[in-house]
Amino acid sequence: MWRIFGKSFYYWPKWLVKSITFLHVKSIKFNHSKIGSFVIGSNILLLETRGVVTGKIRKTPLTYAKTNKGYVVAASYGGRDEIPQWFHNLQDNENYITVDNIRIKVKHNIIPVANQEPYWVKLVTVYKTFEQYKVRTERDIPIVEFIKV
Repeated sequence: MWRIFGKSFYYWPKWLVKSITFLHVKSIKFNHSKIGSFVIGSNILLLETRGVVTGKIRKTPLTYAKTNKGYVVAASYGGRDEIPQWFHNLQDNENYITVDNIRIKVKHNIIPVANQEPYWVKLVTVYKTFEQYKVRTERDIPIVEFIKV
């Protein structure tokens, strides 16, 4: 289902994005990723950050690809020209991801643009719409690798 809606995500108003993200997080927590995986695809992790401004815990579902060291995600925000808030919230805070209902404390590594190509290949293999997101925006889309602490 998300594979269809993901192509139009760029055009959704922010209030709708926030509402659907909220519902998606609740469905992942309630069903141990079963519904969340059905909606977007099988490779969904739940990123837990602390808001830079509010200090509140924020949870964001993200499509991931596995790497030798951990998990890699793209800060694509549906191909919008702005960086998603979860990326700003990473900073120096303690962060967690939940994968297959297992909560893991992680550190993050932002992949330099010059080294992103192999990670993009992995991400596009998991979710082909990432390629459209890359074309839609004029900014470089950050790729973040999460590594277990």
